[in-house]
Amino acid sequence: MIEQLQQLFGAEVRVSPLTTDDRMGRRVEGLDLSRKLTGTQAEMLIELVDRFQIVTFPSQDQHDFVVTHLERIANHFGAPIAHPNNYSNYGNRHVTPSLQPVERRTSTLVREAFPDSIKCMDGADSPAVYIVTNVPGGGRDKVELSAGGQHWHTDIEFEPVPLSTSMFYVQQVPRTRNSSLGTWVTNPPREPGFYHPDSSQELAKLREALPLNGETAYADTAAAYASLAETEQCELDTIMVRRRFRKSDDGWLIPLVRVNPRTGMKSLHSPVWASRGRRIAPAEIEGMSAEASRHFFDRLEAHCLQPQFRYDHVHTPGDVTIWSNFSTLHTAPPHKKVINDPKDARLMYRISCKGPPSYELPRHDDTDWLAANITAGYRSSLST
Repeated sequence: MIEQLQQLFGAEVRVSPLTTDDRMGRRVEGLDLSRKLTGTQAEMLIELVDRFQIVTFPSQDQHDFVVTHLERIANHFGAPIAHPNNYSNYGNRHVTPSLQPVERRTSTLVREAFPDSIKCMDGADSPAVYIVTNVPGGGRDKVELSAGGQHWHTDIEFEPVPLSTSMFYVQQVPRTRNSSLGTWVTNPPREPGFYHPDSSQELAKLREALPLNGETAYADTAAAYASLAETEQCELDTIMVRRRFRKSDDGWLIPLVRVNPRTGMKSLHSPVWASRGRRIAPAEIEGMSAEASRHFFDRLEAHCLQPQFRYDHVHTPGDVTIWSNFSTLHTAPPHKKVINDPKDARLMYRISCKGPPSYELPRHDDTDWLAANITAGYRSSLST
């Protein structure tokens, strides 16, 4: 594969494992993602993510990289979706979606917090861009406040066609290390109801084994599936999962085991949504009760979150990191929720997409498919 990359992108390209040779994750250096990709180059990058689940391309800030370049890359991996946070009425089925007014947009709130030192990059206000940050609400006169990490999840999983791919561009990461552990933060205790109270202590420990320096934690659900006995794989292959956006919805069915259509690789597609907090509609296995489904999912979640399937990704400014939502889980880390020092800022840009890849741009998605699966009618203007 290194020879192919060098032929397509130049002899300076280097590839190294993020962990070990036989685990998920690769770092590809010497590749400039600000340039438009040829069809063959795009196919090669999609193959990399298919094969290794997480691929990071460091030092893109050396090439005048901007957020619009990230959206152009996303168009190769799938149709970029509009993120719910960018709309004032997302999820209301009875009104036309409308974007947040300028004064409430994350980019505006970032600029207001530390106007002399932090502002978002060009392209950050695209509806497809989710600004991942702890800067809004901060300021030099604020009282510092920490918060725990998210639930383990895959992105935007509450739609009938789930996402295929997500990607980050990193602008800033926290640089202070002043907690009692010598880390950026400690992991605060969860509030009651964050997880189902009957979850096992073993599972609770696995869920809370989170990085403390602003990293993103990942779990490899393809490796987790492959490690199971063949008889259990065959059983899981037949299971359908009922997902809901709201608890009152009828929901829809998706397979528990996803098959990558390009590689045939099987993975457990996010078996982690049965023990969530009260506000999240739990998943259920078709033919099982809610309680039986929860116990079944908890067992699979504990399997996927074992250390041998885990990887904590250290973010560095200038990195582009792309990951598969079919074959990974991830979670945001414990963090400083309110900051009073710009050195504590975490500022990244995420774009997610769904549907088949397109090696050539512009994309030619079916209009009926777009209308049914891309919420808020979003059409990326950066598909060329």
